[in-house]
Amino acid sequence: MIDRQRIAAVATLEALGYVFSVAEGWTAPVNAATPAGLLSTAEADAMHTVLMVRADALDGCAEGSPEETELKSIANAIEAYEAKRWPNGKEAGGRG
Repeated sequence: MIDRQRIAAVATLEALGYVFSVAEGWTAPVNAATPAGLLSTAEADAMHTVLMVRADALDGCAEGSPEETELKSIANAIEAYEAKRWPNGKEAGGRG
C-alpha cells in the first residue's frame, strides 16, 4: 500500500512539472509561481500525508543506506511544507 501511495505521489508531482534529483531533492517547475501551477491545499495536504506515511515506514532504517537518504529528503520536504503551510506552528485540532 505504501509503495502505491508513494508511486502515486511521485507521479502527481512529475505530472505537475516537478523534478527530483538526489542532490537537490524536488525542484518546482518554472510555472509554479503562477496560480495555475500551484497545488491546491487539499492536494498539498494529501501529498504531505503520503510523505508522512513513507517517513514513518523508513523510521529506524540502517545508517548510510539508500533508505536513509530517502528519509532525509522526505524529512526536508515535510519540514519545508509545514513551515509554509503552518507558519505559526501547531494549530488547534492538531494540524501543523
